[in-house]
Amino acid sequence: MVEIESFLKGVDGRFIRVEACRASPPDIDYIEGAIRLSVDGVEMIGTTEWDYVDQLWCYIAEMVEKLKRSGYAETYFPDQPIMLSFRSVGHRVLLVAKIGEEVRAAYATYTDLVDVVNSAGVAFFDRMSELAPGNSYTEARKQLSA
Repeated sequence: MVEIESFLKGVDGRFIRVEACRASPPDIDYIEGAIRLSVDGVEMIGTTEWDYVDQLWCYIAEMVEKLKRSGYAETYFPDQPIMLSFRSVGHRVLLVAKIGEEVRAAYATYTDLVDVVNSAGVAFFDRMSELAPGNSYTEARKQLSA
């Protein structure tokens, strides 16, 4: 089972679920936050690996599109040397997060991963369009619904 939650980093350093945020981010060009991505209870990435969360979501949206086309996609975080990859293996996907010397890996069904990423990504971009209306997430939304 794939689970995804999106967070924005508050001015006090705490992480707030994006759905619960009521104020615009202080800098809409560099929106700090995190994505918690878990597969069968294994946390692949979480709040420890925070970064520019809207940019990271755009990268992940692009990964889904590449996964559908070629069966493999990888990306680095916007401002950290963390690599996330998706590789199709039959009807499953191998997810790998390389965080320094640590490697986290898990398998998810292809359908579960794509459906959950698409749903969570669209929800994130919808909320961010309200919180940061000056930013456009049109292309990322298209990639998730392709």
